[in-house]
Amino acid sequence: MRTIHPENQATTLDPELAIPDGLEGTWWVAHTRSRNEKILARELHQLDIFNYLPLKQKTTRSRRTGRKSFSTVPVFAGYLFLNATELQRQQVLTTNRVANMLFVAAQDQLVTQLRNVQRVIGTDAGFEQFDSIRVGQWVRVIDGPLEGVEGQVVKQLGKLRLAVNVDILGQSVLAEVNSPMLEAIDVPEPIGETRSTESAAHGSFSRNGMTLS
Repeated sequence: MRTIHPENQATTLDPELAIPDGLEGTWWVAHTRSRNEKILARELHQLDIFNYLPLKQKTTRSRRTGRKSFSTVPVFAGYLFLNATELQRQQVLTTNRVANMLFVAAQDQLVTQLRNVQRVIGTDAGFEQFDSIRVGQWVRVIDGPLEGVEGQVVKQLGKLRLAVNVDILGQSVLAEVNSPMLEAIDVPEPIGETRSTESAAHGSFSRNGMTLS
């Protein structure tokens, strides 16, 4: 199954089209070299290797002219999700755009979490990437375009937000919500250990709870 072109993923509202069932490979997370996420996604698209790179619009203002400029950047800087066979995974490592590959122990849970992310970025709900998951109440959205999405409640700048987690990265996206839209749920069970494989550099270190080699 061919991947959706990276520039078209943000406009693909259906999460099950952006992250479909029935893929032949195994889910991995590619930890990319700096600023290589989008070009890696394009190269994998050309190689017919399924990948998912959630993108967002970024606005910057020139200090000199005061003019605004707009660009499309990854939601999770430095990471790209891919579904690959062993042969395809070896192809990915030969692109020279990957620092290391993170094995996903909880395959089904990652798919669910990525679909939740796609639902957030595919709607008009305001969102932003959040580097760490704050401790808060676990809830499920029971109304509106995000109905059924689960996450943790956090408060930022006086506003209530739902942290939609991607556990393997230790990151989340924050969606604006209102209390009447939420119901309390039990805390999900931990997804277990993750491990990494080939790295472009020797040695290993730990980052965000993941061992990188």
